[in-house]
Amino acid sequence: MAWTRDLLRRFADDQAGVSAILVGLCLSVMLGASGLAVDVGIWYSDRRAAQGAADAAAYSAAVDYMNSASPSVAYAQATAQAVAAQYGFVNGVNGVTVTVNTPPTSGNYTSGTSNAFEVLITKSEPLAFSALELTSASIKARSVAVPGATGKYCVEILDSTPGALNVNFNLSGAATVDLSSCGIADNGPGSCAIDATGGVQILAQNLSVVGNYCATGGSSVTISGTKSVGAAAIADPYSSLSISTVEGSTNMTCPNSTATSYGSGGTTYHISPGVFCGGFTVSNGVTVDMSPGTYYIVGGQFNMSGGTTVNATGVTIVLTGNASAGYATANIQGGANLNLTAPTTGPTAGIAMWADPNSPIIGNPLTSYVGGGGTMLVNGALYFPTQAVNFTNAASNGSSCTQLVAYDVTFSSGAHFTNSCAADGVRPIGSSAVAMLVE
Repeated sequence: MAWTRDLLRRFADDQAGVSAILVGLCLSVMLGASGLAVDVGIWYSDRRAAQGAADAAAYSAAVDYMNSASPSVAYAQATAQAVAAQYGFVNGVNGVTVTVNTPPTSGNYTSGTSNAFEVLITKSEPLAFSALELTSASIKARSVAVPGATGKYCVEILDSTPGALNVNFNLSGAATVDLSSCGIADNGPGSCAIDATGGVQILAQNLSVVGNYCATGGSSVTISGTKSVGAAAIADPYSSLSISTVEGSTNMTCPNSTATSYGSGGTTYHISPGVFCGGFTVSNGVTVDMSPGTYYIVGGQFNMSGGTTVNATGVTIVLTGNASAGYATANIQGGANLNLTAPTTGPTAGIAMWADPNSPIIGNPLTSYVGGGGTMLVNGALYFPTQAVNFTNAASNGSSCTQLVAYDVTFSSGAHFTNSCAADGVRPIGSSAVAMLVE
């Protein structure tokens, strides 16, 4: 028995070949870890490529949406898919999924920003070396873009008549016209196309005038950004909107010219889009809530007065007519309160109020009065290509995005315009639309 114990002790003490056994036991683990490292490197490279594709796709969708004559979410989404494919990420091919959401499904832009574009890219990854440790793997990328600032200007004057005074001021109390976050573009070639007198202050980030401007009688023009006199004319951003585009198949035939009136004191009216012949009047302090859509005023006036209130979100007010009935104008005065936000999609995206360009301008153009003496909150464009506009007490405008494009304009008191139009569907004045990657 002693010799048996001795044999077993020597066998236990014998270490010859232990390393080979340990290596053999660990080899699969070592190969798996090495393979995983190789695969992770490939996945990381694919992830970076997917993020670049998502960024480019989201950015392109936002720019495409803003630059389109008729902004379309579906068209912009198709652009995003096409751009992702150019980067090698084709939806439904080789384990790739490209999803475009408008608005985004997560993050800070899930509501109130219908033209924010979210691009999600996922891709199933091969397990070339790591199949021993994993059963599946995928990479994900996400990007969100919104349209950026819309051009250098928020006020544009279209009258190009030689010698015309395109921008006039009929002010008291040295009122201020504040365009300090945007600017004014005037296509008039006159030496005083912009005529500031009577102590008015004009604050603008940018100024462009085909002719020149005058500042007399204690008035001042302060430009914080770019000032250009003798400049080239700036294109009308909404000139492509034809009557047929805006009116579509809507029947504008008016059997009579009886104006629609809302004036029963203390009443709140809830109304729907439609055609209103002979004018549209809101008076005697009533409130009118407009459902989203397009409201066509055929002849007469869109008239607000007497402390009235109009609340309209997703609304375009069209001032139109014909040679026999005449063309509608706006008359918003007398303490009226206007809360008007343009739609962000569709043929009238970004347009709060649109005056028919067929309105004649031979001789004296029609004049619309916009302001009210109460409060004004207009998100979108006020477009009067063949009408003069008299702004009356529009200094109260607290909107983050208001454009004015008119034939001529007179400021009868202070005015305030801003140009933070990332989500309002308006078209740029003076430059192409840009986009911002926000997530």
